[in-house]
Amino acid sequence: MSQASFSEDRIFIISWGIFIGIMTLVLTGVIAAPLFEFWGIGWLADFLYRAYHLSCHQLPSRSWFICGTKLGVCVRCLATYLFFIPIGAALFIRSLRIWIGRRSFLRFVLPVWLGSLSPLLIDGLLQLITPWESTNLLRFATGALAGVGTALLFGYLFLKFIERVDASLP
Repeated sequence: MSQASFSEDRIFIISWGIFIGIMTLVLTGVIAAPLFEFWGIGWLADFLYRAYHLSCHQLPSRSWFICGTKLGVCVRCLATYLFFIPIGAALFIRSLRIWIGRRSFLRFVLPVWLGSLSPLLIDGLLQLITPWESTNLLRFATGALAGVGTALLFGYLFLKFIERVDASLP
């Protein structure tokens, strides 16, 4: 392994590890919010619910419950956050990173990402414009696909960013 690829790997692994750690904390907070409510630590639960409300509608009918209290986000957001972690962890495998890094953004990455978002968008639009309500299981599946595609998109963009940073270093 050349010194340049070792440096690039090191920068990616440290930075991407921080991203995966943040996503793990986000997911932990989603699960902790109802537990804090159940244990009587309402101020902390309220803080988490308010923070997650910035990105999620948190409708009770579209959420799962722990100890009789809804999770910090809806089922679809939960699946998206949840699938960031294993897909993001898979990008620690060097051969997968190399394979993804060699793909074209417009011919591979963008279509995969849009394809993974399509079921979520179709389901959401159908619920918006028709009286049809999807199930939480379908919401979980569409959120999982969106999480997989978005993690791959972020990973690809991050790899390209690291390549540019590494190329600009002396």
